[in-house]
Amino acid sequence: MMLFFGNHGDYEVTCKFLDKKGQRIAKKRICHNVSKKEARDGMMNYITNQFSESIDIAHPIKVVAKPATSK
Repeated sequence: MMLFFGNHGDYEVTCKFLDKKGQRIAKKRICHNVSKKEARDGMMNYITNQFSESIDIAHPIKVVAKPATSK
């Protein structure tokens, strides 16, 4: 069963996008016990739901997930 659960962990996900006024916005979250793809997809869903009125759809939304470091 490690085939399915081997890539799960904590990821620090950063999302950068432009609003309709042209301002750059960056949001950062920690996703726990998920795969890297699930972390990126979850952040994309969060951003599109929370900022649907203000996102400039003519510019790309950049989502980067990297392993979270414990402090």
